[in-house]
Amino acid sequence: MTNPMLAAAAHAIASARHVVAMTGAGLSAESGIPTFRGDDGLWTKFGEPRMDGYQNFLKDPKGWWTREVTHTQDPYVLELRSALEQAQPNPAHHALVGLERLDVLKATVSQNVDGLEERAGLTRLIEIHGNRSKFRCLGCGLRTPRGTFVPPRELPPPCAQCGGIVKYDSVMFGEPIPPDRMAAAQTEIDRADCILAIGTSGTVRPASGLAWIAHAAGATIIEINPNETRMTPIASLSVRAKAVDALPELLGVLSNVVRG
Repeated sequence: MTNPMLAAAAHAIASARHVVAMTGAGLSAESGIPTFRGDDGLWTKFGEPRMDGYQNFLKDPKGWWTREVTHTQDPYVLELRSALEQAQPNPAHHALVGLERLDVLKATVSQNVDGLEERAGLTRLIEIHGNRSKFRCLGCGLRTPRGTFVPPRELPPPCAQCGGIVKYDSVMFGEPIPPDRMAAAQTEIDRADCILAIGTSGTVRPASGLAWIAHAAGATIIEINPNETRMTPIASLSVRAKAVDALPELLGVLSNVVRG
């Protein structure tokens, strides 16, 4: 039997004109990628990192890249990287792809850097915090696949297009979200009359602020999270379940509605 709250969420989604998903670390937890907060979160284990990572990178990009290629970064970075290298998309990622293919889901604004949503097949995807499997030039903004990275002789690696400094595409602490991605996310939020907030604690700004903007404009907020979050007070519906359990069931209900 369908969870009553999930059935209500499906009805609200089916009635909406423009549904946008906002995804956080909880979406990828079942893929073996640790969350940042909570009992087993990286910040709980290692403490919250300094918020000036980007500024330190700009001061000494060669030093940062040297630590990168010699695997002497902070412990939480090494643990996260190991998890990312082994992770595969889980049923929640594939369910989002199913919702997109039904044309129920118009866009996904992701706070994750794991690249699993793209690997699962999402095409209407805005990765506002970047993608760990790609590089980005700070000069011209060129994004290129990481592939099998071989450390170059010259550090930091120069951009093949403009010669600028290259870093991972993932946004560092203290680094502004690339303007083009933030603008694309804002455009989708402005269109949305329904926000599906999945596995996000609602604590990371400015990304989390997008949900409040949508709420203020009258959008319905549907939260899928096993725990209460900062988004709970603005949510019209809160489905207390893991994404990996709730999203496949939600896809099944909506498939019947759309095709019925």
